[in-house]
Amino acid sequence: MDRVEQAINDIKNGKMVVMVDDEDRENEGDLVFAATFSDTQKVNFAITHAKGVLCLALNEEIARRLDLNLMVDKNTSCHETAFTVTIDAKNTTTGVSAYERDVTIRLAADPMSKPEDFVRPGHIFPLIAKKGGVLSRTGHTEGSVDLCKLAGLTQAAVICEIVKEDGNMARRPDLEAFCEKFGLNMVSVSELVQYRLKHESLIEIKEKSEAKIAGFDALKCEILDHRGERHYAFVFGEIKEKTAVKFHQISSDVELLCSGKFDDLRGSLEYLAKNGGVAVFLQGEEKCGGQVKDYGIGAQILHKLGVSRIELLSANKNKDFVALKGFGLDIAGYKE
Repeated sequence: MDRVEQAINDIKNGKMVVMVDDEDRENEGDLVFAATFSDTQKVNFAITHAKGVLCLALNEEIARRLDLNLMVDKNTSCHETAFTVTIDAKNTTTGVSAYERDVTIRLAADPMSKPEDFVRPGHIFPLIAKKGGVLSRTGHTEGSVDLCKLAGLTQAAVICEIVKEDGNMARRPDLEAFCEKFGLNMVSVSELVQYRLKHESLIEIKEKSEAKIAGFDALKCEILDHRGERHYAFVFGEIKEKTAVKFHQISSDVELLCSGKFDDLRGSLEYLAKNGGVAVFLQGEEKCGGQVKDYGIGAQILHKLGVSRIELLSANKNKDFVALKGFGLDIAGYKE
């Protein structure tokens, strides 16, 4: 049994697992267990031994049913973690104890619960997983909800960052020691991505045609994702062992011409036309200082096109680009 299947089996049977992300991303591990199987002992274990912030990761449907609004309108955190307003079960006292936090968690995971069953603010921190899970965003939130889904459970998971005795975040060697000490199995987000890619995809290439972009000849690929949004990839020449790649967020012509990005995009397209490569145009909201955030969809597009090793045409060595590695893409370097 591989590590993903072991983790799914553990979650299905009410056990806890440790989930780690990429060493170049947060480089952290979270204790994870299904909210369906929450109890006072598990919550107390998380508070006592993991020691991070106790959160409740939910899919969009549950968050919408419970009327859980985002904590802030404009999310400026590095990884755009989707915190909602905090909650407590209505009939709890302070809501702080392991017992009462467990009551809140189990109530939130109950398919019959309603918004009025909770008070706001509280002591449980709900998080909304992005639709598409780790194939859209390679975070602990999405990974934990995906594990619950794959286990056939309600898509609600308790997650808590693991902190060392000295107060610093536990890294890979520390997490391995933690697992050995408490008899827990470990799984990585990237392993979960690879597992899901073997069984499913969030995108489909609908049409390919010869086209011109900015006066350059290319193969135009029209892509439809799981949300019904259309994205485009322009392939210049043949896919090579190392392929130059430009990501660009689709915007209106006026926005593009007025933003100062036109010259950058034009220069990148000229480079691709001369040297070969792929330009990926992603639909969706642009955030975090102009960085393209929907790397999961972009990575799957490249994967479908047969790209495995890439040279990113970007002046920003954004840490979120490492999310591409979870999709089997090797970042060979950057070119401004």
